[in-house]
Amino acid sequence: MPESSARVRSAKIPGWIGALSILAGSVLLWRDSQAEYLFYSGSYEPLSADAFSIGPSPLQVSGELLLAFGFGALCLSLGLILGRRMHKSRKHVLTTRIIWLTGLLVLAAGTGLLIWDALQVQTFGWFAYAPLSNSTISPAPWVTGTQILGKLLSALGLGAIGLGVGLHAGAPARRTEA
Repeated sequence: MPESSARVRSAKIPGWIGALSILAGSVLLWRDSQAEYLFYSGSYEPLSADAFSIGPSPLQVSGELLLAFGFGALCLSLGLILGRRMHKSRKHVLTTRIIWLTGLLVLAAGTGLLIWDALQVQTFGWFAYAPLSNSTISPAPWVTGTQILGKLLSALGLGAIGLGVGLHAGAPARRTEA
């Protein structure tokens, strides 16, 4: 088998894994969005502060992790394809290192934002039914702007790391002449 077809196949594998991971993560997030949440304790007594915890469900966490992994795998595939077109030189090595470092910094910033947001005191509202107007009153969405930015930065960081790894692994080996 020629070397070029083996290299093309090696770039397709992470691409397919990434596409399937994104599809699976999207399905999990859709399924999580269809779930109903009920905050009824069964009595008229007020709930204590530690009676329940509001946080992401396991489906949401799994879906978001699969989406991030899929994005990183797609960027790895892209890096493998682009790395073949680049020559192994000092400029290529420097570019790859800059992409890795940028990816690590952006991933750290996104993770830091997510941790900071998780440590903040969150307030929430309740829903109520208004029988005279036949409507419901819902609280504001649970997602904050900091969470969105943190997740976006984390995904971009993972993508840059995947791209850097793909560029490094996909570049043709430097030939040394004796």
